[in-house]
Amino acid sequence: MSKVGFIGVGTMGCPMASNILSKGNNLKFFDPYVQEENKSKLLNLGGQYCTTIKELLDDRDFVITMLPNGNNVKEVCLGDDGLLKQEKKDFIHIDMSTILPADSIAINKEFESHNIKMFDAPVARLVNNAIDGTLLILVGGDKDSFDEIKPLLETMGSDVVYCGISGSGSKMKIINNYMSIVSNIVTAETLSLVEKSGIDLNLAINLLTTTAAGKGHLNVSYPIKVLNNDVSPGFKNTLALKDLRLALEQGALDGIDLSTGKSALKIYEDADKTKFKDLDWTSMFNFIKQINNIG
Repeated sequence: MSKVGFIGVGTMGCPMASNILSKGNNLKFFDPYVQEENKSKLLNLGGQYCTTIKELLDDRDFVITMLPNGNNVKEVCLGDDGLLKQEKKDFIHIDMSTILPADSIAINKEFESHNIKMFDAPVARLVNNAIDGTLLILVGGDKDSFDEIKPLLETMGSDVVYCGISGSGSKMKIINNYMSIVSNIVTAETLSLVEKSGIDLNLAINLLTTTAAGKGHLNVSYPIKVLNNDVSPGFKNTLALKDLRLALEQGALDGIDLSTGKSALKIYEDADKTKFKDLDWTSMFNFIKQINNIG
């Protein structure tokens, strides 16, 4: 049984803390803005509510923070009444908030200066996964100490992945969110084009999920081409450019602003002026790396 302190029991934090308790661990929690419903739920499961960080930290082996932003994490960790201002130093801090990786690294350095281990371990997936304990947890920190926190993290997540040194968990979370959030706009623009075109939405969705458009490049083309360093043309970038122009022209005729497509157009046009013109469209990975001086 682990003795856990949990700071931040909101929409995600409450079910995460609930799962820690349901697995037989001892849990104290602190949240000055806690909703009474969440507070009652955790108390009924055997949790103990604390009114100060000092009270929470008193006898804990682990302290988890699950907070809205980096400023909240800094205040809880480094503030006048924060974790590092307390006498107790023999605990492991796990920050599961989604914050700027640079903030994760900077906060970790402060903990290191006090000989306290810290991990960044933000979560992916949705609130229903937090409820049923099937979150994806992305961990950055000392690899040799990872096994010390993994059993605790497994009470909240079905997939706990060590990503690398301090900040790596936060970086992987930001990367995942970037792709998901930008793809959401492309999806919304695409389905708007479907509706404006008078095509049945369900028909289009069912069709799109059978192609690279719906399955996603990471599931279809990248494993075959990119991971094998194969840029031989299956579908050339110059043809992708032609088809993108057609889609944008149709959008203009339908009065739809396909702003994400317009941004992509500029990149494809730049690539079309280089050797990438006649390479496979997955070679855009190499083109993007080239213009950003990567590798």
